[in-house]
Amino acid sequence: MEGWLSEAQVLLPHLVYWRRHLHQYPELSFEERETQHFILTELSKLSDIRLKKAAGTGVIADLVTDPQGPWVALRADMDALPLEETGDRSYRSKRPGVMHACGHDAHTAILLGVAYLLWKHQEKWRGGVRLIFQPAEEKAPGGASLMIQEGVLQEVPIKAIWGLHVTPQLPVGRVGLRAGPFMAASDEIHINLRSCGGHGAYPHLAPDPIVVGAYMISQMQAIVSRAADPRNPTVLTFGTFQAGSAPNIIPTEAYIAGTLRTFEETWREKAKTLIYAIASHTAQTWGIEASIEFSPGYPVLVNHPSLTQWTRKHLEALLGEGAVEELPLWMSSEDFAFYGQQVPACFIRLGTAGESEDTKRPVHTNAFDIDERALAFGVAILTHIALNFLNEA
Repeated sequence: MEGWLSEAQVLLPHLVYWRRHLHQYPELSFEERETQHFILTELSKLSDIRLKKAAGTGVIADLVTDPQGPWVALRADMDALPLEETGDRSYRSKRPGVMHACGHDAHTAILLGVAYLLWKHQEKWRGGVRLIFQPAEEKAPGGASLMIQEGVLQEVPIKAIWGLHVTPQLPVGRVGLRAGPFMAASDEIHINLRSCGGHGAYPHLAPDPIVVGAYMISQMQAIVSRAADPRNPTVLTFGTFQAGSAPNIIPTEAYIAGTLRTFEETWREKAKTLIYAIASHTAQTWGIEASIEFSPGYPVLVNHPSLTQWTRKHLEALLGEGAVEELPLWMSSEDFAFYGQQVPACFIRLGTAGESEDTKRPVHTNAFDIDERALAFGVAILTHIALNFLNEA
């Protein structure tokens, strides 16, 4: 099994081609039709692989060597983000305002590589491997929940599932793990404020949704600093505030949107109650009509403790002692968490930082890139983990 890294290195030119093609033609959540077609085309070159569409734009691919053997699942997400890519790299996005800024192009290329190695070496394992090419990780309700509703984890007896995510905080060749709660739950907040509008010279005649909205946002930060247990990580961020058309007009409307990230369900619900109370009471005080809505988000991502310990042992065997880092709590969210509510799950962070500064930039930024040597490591990791688990089951 220790030869998987060498096998993946040989496959690297294909991995780079797949990743760069996907990077040049990114698609937003629930719109991944060309991505779906590309995946189906590439996988159809492998004989005896079972392919079907799922969750609209997703793909499920099954490789089976023994129908009576155990099953595992591996997942990659496919969607891009609404960002304009910067930089002059040859494989820059050809679609204005859309970019693979979170590495999902890399995740998809890696899982295509895993499919190839599993198919090539069918004599080395027994059972079944379900490859889940999932749409819409970036947009609630998330493609994972839709795939689960369609039976992706129930149609065959999945014993465990793994996923990975590119991580510029770690260098190529290193990975990160954390057992138990790992990534935060997230909820979207949408607030619409309405007033009569008026002239900027006469503020006493028109309640101002901009001032009231700004006051709301400031007040809500006290939820984190004063209502939350400081031992319970909480992040409240407002990323959208839209209002107005001219500097001398008090607008009739304002729109505010943000995210709440938490790790504990009781506090998650209480925090939402406080957000609602502050927004509604503040609006009422200043004569503003308000509607406050919460979009159901993703639950806390929990890495199954014993499965994570098993995974750590096998990753160290593959990559070498010291190559697996213990990670802190991660405040970002992932709909991979839904899979972990159904079967034992483990989410791995794959180091992708190299010498280029762009490979060290945070995800969700318009200059983000990866060191493509990491693609081979991703393929070797998932292949090694899946086959060892099947052969030990």
